[in-house]
Amino acid sequence: MFYSNAHTHSTWCDGKDTLEDMAQAAIDLGFTDLGFTCHSPALFDPSCLGVQDERAYQAAVKKVQQELANKLTISLGLEWDYYSADPIDGYDYTVGSVHYFPPRQGVFRSVDESPESLMQTLNEWYQGDKILLVKDYYDTVVKHIHQNHSKIVGHFDLITKFNEQQPWLDEESSEYQAIALQALNDVIDIIQTYDGMVEVNTGAISRNWRTSPYPNPFLLKQLKERECPIIITSDSHETTTLTCHFHETKELLKQLGFTETMQLKDGIFQSVSFD
Repeated sequence: MFYSNAHTHSTWCDGKDTLEDMAQAAIDLGFTDLGFTCHSPALFDPSCLGVQDERAYQAAVKKVQQELANKLTISLGLEWDYYSADPIDGYDYTVGSVHYFPPRQGVFRSVDESPESLMQTLNEWYQGDKILLVKDYYDTVVKHIHQNHSKIVGHFDLITKFNEQQPWLDEESSEYQAIALQALNDVIDIIQTYDGMVEVNTGAISRNWRTSPYPNPFLLKQLKERECPIIITSDSHETTTLTCHFHETKELLKQLGFTETMQLKDGIFQSVSFD
């Protein structure tokens, strides 16, 4: 059974539906819990500015918490991008994500805005060197988790978002896999010091870019080998996608040997068996 989704957006950032509508959808699904995780402020990105008033966002979530207290346990989270300023106090947890390449002369380039933007960055900033671009991305992911200790590691291999529909990177190459695996092992080493977890994120499936979740199965196998806690999330931006591909993802994980995942239940993260 799925009790919750811990990576959820709303109209406070780039989501399509309000906090209230997302919460009602969660209730209709039989959830016990819902974790809101608005994007952190990113004034340097006009296409996704993130939450502009964190205090107001927190107050709005707490209002819905109180109104629905007898029906749904709501947690207050933030999807914290590495290049955003430190969040204000008051969050229950953060999802640590990297959506941008290291800036150059104050200019930021998005990792996941569009295939065209990604290819422009590859050619203009990295002179077509895919491995250098990949290293920059994964180095930033490791830095983020090392410095900020987010409870959940967000869409670990986001760099591959467009690769299924518009291939540009050989995810089966030993060179790429060595870089990704080293970064993942570094992340696991870090989160095991503070009870963190890695999300298995279905968000790109609902947006029709992928047919399988992040991370890639070779990375999921390493998570299993390292006995790293994982959590299935939908990275939902609208009411209709709160459980997108959850059952299929559960079956994939079972095939890889997983027997449980973390879930947000009764206001805390706890292990839930697949049985």
